[in-house]
Amino acid sequence: MKLIKVAAFAAIVVSGSALAGLVPQYGGGHGGGGSTTGPESTMSIYQYGGGNLATALQSDARNSDLTIKQYGGANAADVGQGSDTSAIDLLQNGYANNATIDQWNSKNSEVEVRQFGASNGALVNQSASDSSVTVHQVGFGNNATASQY
Repeated sequence: MKLIKVAAFAAIVVSGSALAGLVPQYGGGHGGGGSTTGPESTMSIYQYGGGNLATALQSDARNSDLTIKQYGGANAADVGQGSDTSAIDLLQNGYANNATIDQWNSKNSEVEVRQFGASNGALVNQSASDSSVTVHQVGFGNNATASQY
C-alpha cells in the first residue's frame, strides 16, 4: 500500500514537460515535498494542522511558480528556487511557524512571505537582479530577516 502512495505522489509531482505538482495534506505531522526542473513549472503544497514540514525545490525553472500554504501551528517550510522570472508565494497562518527561503541566480523574480499569528519567523535570501522580496507579518513575537545580494 505504501508503494502505491509513493507512486501516486511521484505522479502528482512530476507530470509532463510543463511540470506541475499539487500536494494537499490535512491533519498534523505531515511532510510534503517535491522538486521540479525545467521551464514553466508550477508546484503547490497545501498543509492543514500542526507540525507539518514542506520542502520544495525548483531548479533551472524559468517562468515558474512555487506556492506553499500552511494553516496551523509549528509548521515549517524550506524552499529553494533557482530561476529567472519566477515567484515564490508562502502563506503561514497560525503560531510558531517558520520559513527558510532561498532564491538564487534569478532575474525579474519575486518572493512573498505572509505570516499571520504569533512567534512566526522568516529567513529569506535572494541573489538576484531586478527582483523583489516582501515579508508581511501580522501578530506578535514575529521575526524576519531578508537579504538581497
